[in-house]
Amino acid sequence: MSSASVQIRKLTLTLALAVLGLLLVTGPSTASPDATTSIINGSPTTITQWPWQVAIASSKAKMPGSSPWYRTFCGGSIVAPTIVLTAGHCALELLQGGPSRYSVISGRTNLNAEATGQEVRVLKVQVPRTGGGAPRYPAQAGWDVALIELRSPLAGTPIRLLGPDEGIAGPGMRLIETGWGTTITGSNYSPKSLKVGGTNIQPGGICRSRIGARYFRDSLQICLGDANGYQANCYGDSGGPAVVATTDGYRQVGVTSSGTANDCSGTIANVDVLVGGTTVRNWIQSSVQNLAGVDPVGSGGSTSEPGTFCRIPSVRGLTFAQAKSKITGNGCLEVRLKRSGRGNLVRKNPAPAGWLWNRGTPIRLLVGG
Repeated sequence: MSSASVQIRKLTLTLALAVLGLLLVTGPSTASPDATTSIINGSPTTITQWPWQVAIASSKAKMPGSSPWYRTFCGGSIVAPTIVLTAGHCALELLQGGPSRYSVISGRTNLNAEATGQEVRVLKVQVPRTGGGAPRYPAQAGWDVALIELRSPLAGTPIRLLGPDEGIAGPGMRLIETGWGTTITGSNYSPKSLKVGGTNIQPGGICRSRIGARYFRDSLQICLGDANGYQANCYGDSGGPAVVATTDGYRQVGVTSSGTANDCSGTIANVDVLVGGTTVRNWIQSSVQNLAGVDPVGSGGSTSEPGTFCRIPSVRGLTFAQAKSKITGNGCLEVRLKRSGRGNLVRKNPAPAGWLWNRGTPIRLLVGG
């Protein structure tokens, strides 16, 4: 794998402050509302289920003899036949190396199955800019998005962004994520075939407390974490879509941007750019209309109400009985004991304080050690 690709993979889901420092230096007709597993603890899927998903890669000319899987470093989504939506930090790689030296792979479940799908070269990249013409990202973390214009159209079905009349992307909403990112937390290994999984929008304060108000703004970003404490995206999933089921098919709500820790798990929050909210959606809408004459924003669908949740309180350092009483007092239904070594105190919090948890999912408390 090229050093540039390795760098992008390391940037995908790490502490947002570290991400910014590094960069400054250098669907289907019927929508299902959930996925049982995610990219970490992941479930195989096919591109026919998520036909807007694409991979962004160095071109064959840039890396001759290397497989498509080896050349891939980010994900993205088709929002118009010639336009792909991705993360701004993925686009920086293209801008620094020259857009024509990169390509987009679509219509392919297994990245190395070259007899299927398409690989189309990049024409140019467009990023959000200030009124003075300066790129908003990386100085403004919430603008970690970009549009890639291609030399020829893709056959995949575009995804539309969640429209202003289709629901609010707020805490509890269940989203589905897809990508070719790593399936093993703490590892840089990525699978060759597409994975799918679910996550929930968490209160923004959870991410803000981890990375600071400067790097998390509710108008531009969403804080994501699985309400079952099991599923997560990880390295290599940057730029990929987070979508929600509506009565009119799927809509894109987020673009995978960064994480709040160096590791990936179902109880470590991730940060997506909110493309299903007013501010960033307006930039994408006007830009895509200007570039391709297509409106990428959905209308007429509706989302379901979020599930029933309780909130995880802070219980580290309490006895199991104290912690259980505090958790059930917050409305959670089942708390289980997991012992590790000696001692009678809860060793760590099951999730960050304030985390939305599915009421019916057991909470395991690690006691001892």
